[in-house]
Amino acid sequence: MAPSGVNHPTVLAFERYDPTDESIKWLEEKGVSVLKGHALWEMPFQRFTEDELIAKAQGCVALMGASGTRISRRVMEALPDLRFISKYGIGFDSIDITAATELGVLVSNTPNESQIFTVCEHAVALLLAVAKQLGTWTPTFMQKGGWRGLTHSATLRGATVGIIGLGRIGRGVAQRLTGWEARIIAYDPFLTEAPAGVKLVGLTELLTKSDFITLHASPSPENYHILNAAAFKQMKQSAYVINTGRGSLINYPDLRAALDNGEIAGAALDVFDKEPPSPNDDLFTRPNVICTPHVGAWTTDGTQAIGWHAARNLWGMISGEGHVDEVNPEAREHAEPRRVSGEFYLEPSSATGDRRVKVK
Repeated sequence: MAPSGVNHPTVLAFERYDPTDESIKWLEEKGVSVLKGHALWEMPFQRFTEDELIAKAQGCVALMGASGTRISRRVMEALPDLRFISKYGIGFDSIDITAATELGVLVSNTPNESQIFTVCEHAVALLLAVAKQLGTWTPTFMQKGGWRGLTHSATLRGATVGIIGLGRIGRGVAQRLTGWEARIIAYDPFLTEAPAGVKLVGLTELLTKSDFITLHASPSPENYHILNAAAFKQMKQSAYVINTGRGSLINYPDLRAALDNGEIAGAALDVFDKEPPSPNDDLFTRPNVICTPHVGAWTTDGTQAIGWHAARNLWGMISGEGHVDEVNPEAREHAEPRRVSGEFYLEPSSATGDRRVKVK
């Protein structure tokens, strides 16, 4: 605890992930002053603009949140006290990591097993939902007198499932599809070997041969709009696209055109190019498209696990105690040029040379 008269380090939880807030209460018990921002479960959904984030976070040593608000160089340069960013979730493409490193801002993420499991399950659930036409065969359909109709569902048995991106989630999806008697192929230019039961192929072969294509690639310039108009034209007209990865992996206007032109059979989407999408987005009214609001990891156990993971990362960065999942450890080399006002500052630890937040 800080001595009497000395301020506690202030953190802005600009997005709150765990509805119990137990992990935030734990930080407060540790002597951290937590400013609470928007809750991801509140309706209507809200997020800070860059200007709002800058105004709200003045004097804060750290930020904690998900991917809703982009933390740009402009934001970080406008927050001279900022030292740490604790990110909920695995992806950190919403943060300018190059700028963070140059400005001495240490970033952490939460590669949590719970999140990996739940996203894998959600991807498989969406794949099955779109295959079984659950967007068509709804209670509303039956309330209108519908019964079966001309729509027919697909089956996984004998089908080819193409996985783009064979990291932990992509591999987890492949593992969960084992036993469905489907052929599993994958495209990942960083791999030379695939897990048992999965065949590595080129992107063109995956696009042309897959009955279902599920996206799990990391967001990068190389993967930006990896599914675009040209890609959709290579697919089977009976193919379905599933995206629980990142909205940037698909060119969504091209996806709408492909659906309109019958170039693919349908899609199941948990992520979008703009989040949240407009309530009037026509993807919501298409019977061959199933949409969920970026909830692949949104389970009771998952939100609590990720909330605790992010809180412990943050405490580890502030105090120097415990393990931290650092994204850019080299940021420590650039910490000194940053000005820190108030009662907290960075100084080297005599034992390790690492930089810790110390009370004056």
